[in-house]
Amino acid sequence: MYLIEHLDTNVYEPVVACSKGGELAGALQKLGVNVLVRPLHPWRKTITAIPRYLDTRRLCRFARQQNISLIHCCDLWMSGYMRRIAKHLNVPSILHVRKPVTPRDVLKFRCDTATSVVAISTRIIDNLLSAGIPSQKVVRIDDSVDVALFSPGKNTSNLLRENFSPAGEILIGIVGRIDAFKRQLDFVGAAREVLRKPRCPVTFFIIGDVHCRGYFKKIQKFISENGLQQYVQFTGRQDDMPAVMSSLDILVTLSGGSVMFEAMAAGKAVISAGFTPKKYSYHIQDGKTALLVESQQTADLAQAMNKLIDSPQLRNKLGVEARQWALKKLTHSEMAAKTQHLYDTLLAQTNQRI
Repeated sequence: MYLIEHLDTNVYEPVVACSKGGELAGALQKLGVNVLVRPLHPWRKTITAIPRYLDTRRLCRFARQQNISLIHCCDLWMSGYMRRIAKHLNVPSILHVRKPVTPRDVLKFRCDTATSVVAISTRIIDNLLSAGIPSQKVVRIDDSVDVALFSPGKNTSNLLRENFSPAGEILIGIVGRIDAFKRQLDFVGAAREVLRKPRCPVTFFIIGDVHCRGYFKKIQKFISENGLQQYVQFTGRQDDMPAVMSSLDILVTLSGGSVMFEAMAAGKAVISAGFTPKKYSYHIQDGKTALLVESQQTADLAQAMNKLIDSPQLRNKLGVEARQWALKKLTHSEMAAKTQHLYDTLLAQTNQRI
């Protein structure tokens, strides 16, 4: 959505194929974008071979009718369709890789067949290169954040205090679906360590809907067994994320994701723990734009929390630096400009013009 909003429409006319309707498809249609909503069968399942073939034929026919000059695939699971359409139309293709991949993933999704592969981080670039993707095919384009929407002082009220009445003076949150991958159990484990010693009152928020019921019950049991009920609150799904970020003092992320950039843009102190080694970290710069903890040990996460709880000056410093970094490196216009430059390059190489 952000890419299309910032493309030069004097040069490019985007056409979007979605495997299902929903918020994105509706928003694009309101912008006047040509959107095809068509369910697509899983690419690699044998049982879907015939339906998949029919899906591909329909997409190829649609792409030819629209005079498509380039295919940009934003989902690894759709890479098979990208590959077939690009070959059928003889146009360049771009595969966007947004999460760490193994050599098996690279082979399974045939990443090498794309004309260019976009990676959103140094770690993913290393994954692709180590799996044999030629370096000249790999381009780094970082994700972006709406720096106007996520902005310090944009929300004058505190949504979390108004809706949940926390007792703590400092609010620390983890955002994302409640699932083992997001590691909320480690978050409450660190919360227990923080609360062992008396200090400024803190409330911990687990923000997101329940994705795995069994994991959710494990978290509840841990909270109950350790007497943390008055210190840890579940908010459920929250749709007004700018207001949520504005309400927090500290955001903790144990699995990466766009919430880091949203908190940074909102001028909040961020702790990234147990996910990205410092050698791969570009936006999260330890002690400058955030605190980076390489370890997955809850004691190390608790130590980072204590450091920020005890120092409002450090929280403020990190928030100010993070906001400035987001304004320089994480804007939608920056992301769109880099993407459009890639489009220009690939189309020039194939002597095609839109």
